Amino acid sequence: MEIQKNKIFFRTGLVFLDLVLINLAYILAFLIKFRWNIPEANFNAYLSTWPWLTASALALFYFYRLYGGYRWRWAEVFASLICVVFFQAMASMALSFLLRGFAFPRMVLLTAPLIQLALLGLWRRAAWHLERRLQGTRRVIVVGQLPEAVALAEKLESAGGGMIKVSGLVLDSQPDPGENNCESFRGVANRWPLLGDVSEFCNCLDAVAPDQVFVCSSLSQEHKAEVIYACVAKDKKLFLVPDLYEIMLAQARLDQVDDVPVFTVGRLKIPEESMILKRLIDIGLSLVALAVAAPLWLLVGIAVKLDSPGPVLYRQKRLTMQEKPFYLYKFRTMVVDAEQESGPVLASEDDPRVTRVGRLLRAARLDEIPQLLNVLKGDMSIVGPRPERPFFVNELVKQRPEYVYRMNVKSGITGLAQIAGRYSTSPENKLKYDLLYTKSYSPARDLAILLQTVKVILMKDRAS
Repeated sequence: MEIQKNKIFFRTGLVFLDLVLINLAYILAFLIKFRWNIPEANFNAYLSTWPWLTASALALFYFYRLYGGYRWRWAEVFASLICVVFFQAMASMALSFLLRGFAFPRMVLLTAPLIQLALLGLWRRAAWHLERRLQGTRRVIVVGQLPEAVALAEKLESAGGGMIKVSGLVLDSQPDPGENNCESFRGVANRWPLLGDVSEFCNCLDAVAPDQVFVCSSLSQEHKAEVIYACVAKDKKLFLVPDLYEIMLAQARLDQVDDVPVFTVGRLKIPEESMILKRLIDIGLSLVALAVAAPLWLLVGIAVKLDSPGPVLYRQKRLTMQEKPFYLYKFRTMVVDAEQESGPVLASEDDPRVTRVGRLLRAARLDEIPQLLNVLKGDMSIVGPRPERPFFVNELVKQRPEYVYRMNVKSGITGLAQIAGRYSTSPENKLKYDLLYTKSYSPARDLAILLQTVKVILMKDRAS
């Protein structure tokens, strides 16, 4: 109970100091410009907008999940802060115009974001360390089949940055000592205790007393039910890695037939009326983005041409909605005929075929700009699953038949898998994100993905 009170006190202080520093930066920007002789008309312009500036800052802090990210690495926290400061600057300019605060000095509007980033960076770095100490290490149990349980345990300990400690694995069945893979079981047991099988899960909970339980998607529905019932009975927090069945149940609507409760399970498809709105938004955004990015076309084109021989633009056959083929446009980032000898090969993180300029373009995602033409043509959407090549689609469908469901919507320049995953995220998990996007589409979700994409661009190891 004392720990919970400390967390509440800390979170309240976090919100309070964030908002104080946001506004302090504006005041310091006034002092830098005017010293101590701040004209009343100019300062009144700030005073008339500060409630709205504060509200917009608070909304941005919550949107970028800066009040619940103790498991994040500092690089992710700082990238979120950059986005908060950037969009806060946009909000301050818009508010000063809408509220007729024309006396709000432009120099203050330009200087304040730099001060905000410096103040928030120093404060949030200290708060990040303090919050991790208050939270302490989370002890967790992973339940599932051996290969997936091991992969999830490794992911939890590496992604948690020392905040998560796997106390043991509970397998769907006990290993047979006579099997050939007995060595692999012994290797896992040396790293994490094998606590037993699912039938002994209640005893495992009592023996280990974990803070959280993670359940793998490969576990049978019967075993998942046993684990869920036990966690509810013992009041343990449970996290479930979804399979296709659970994804289909996501956002199911409660209904009833006479006195029988039923769930209405939606289709993995965007409704027709929503598709029309999505198309109109795509056209509007792509036209604006193309106009804004026009100077970049010239600069990038010159850089690509000078760096290596070959065309500026590169086109490649991809598949979009209903497996319809189209040619995707990108700025060329590889040498000409990169796959002449190897055939279709997925690009790696340190691919030798990528040119010097190409590496910069990929890091900044500038190579994707010509895909706005694909959006205007109707081949793609701004937001949606990334389009894949026919060769790889055929291979992935053989491995995961449900892969075909991701092509129930148009492919996109960015998507849920791109903002939630990393460069190394498995195709299976990217597929789950794509299906979840299709299941939960809304214009607000698309806007959220676009804003989160700005953060992803700032982070090298996030999804490609």
